[in-house]
Amino acid sequence: MDWNLVMIMVGIHALMFLTPGPDSIIVVSRATSQGMRHAFAAIFGVISAGLILVPAIAFGMDFINSLSPAVWMGVRAAGALYLIYVGSRMLAAELTRRRTGTPQANRSATAQDEPLWAACLQGFLTNLGNPKMVVLLTSFLPQFVAVDLGHVSYQILMLGLVMYLNGFVCFTVIALTAVTVKGQIVKRLGPGKLSFWGGSFAGSTMLGVGVWMLAAPVRYISSTR
Repeated sequence: MDWNLVMIMVGIHALMFLTPGPDSIIVVSRATSQGMRHAFAAIFGVISAGLILVPAIAFGMDFINSLSPAVWMGVRAAGALYLIYVGSRMLAAELTRRRTGTPQANRSATAQDEPLWAACLQGFLTNLGNPKMVVLLTSFLPQFVAVDLGHVSYQILMLGLVMYLNGFVCFTVIALTAVTVKGQIVKRLGPGKLSFWGGSFAGSTMLGVGVWMLAAPVRYISSTR
């Protein structure tokens, strides 16, 4: 591998995080509404998806997409429906809190009781069903392969793993930043402003991303009829 190319790839990939995507939205939502433990669980889920996507693409076994488009769309639909489900629940909980006047602290405690595996599964399905990752792995990574060194599949595999490791670092920084900003809002404006960072914001973004991700499977089903 050409490590100079690897470092360039890491730098460019880090800059890509300036443009929020489904994965970063999930991490921020989890961090601000439930804390760093749930954010790390979501990040772990995102990284775990790479253990499937990277080897599949690196060794020319893009079975999820090319061999069976229906399976690929099924994965995307599952992730989208899960996001819609979680977002709807969070919005419903926020509406209930406002209607009943439940203190914000009680709502936050309830949110933190959610099992970590749920946040992990959400991150996993979101990344696995994100078409941006397939495009990134199939078009972006090959640009940094040193063809003259041979073993192209091995190089793509290593580049993909480095990319996901870089993603772990970037997601961690994003989550910590979000929690810090949240803390400043509480400190300066009071806990009442946390509804923006809680059910309203997190629920709305998850619901919106879920609907967006569901559009492609719906179009696919319509086209096959």
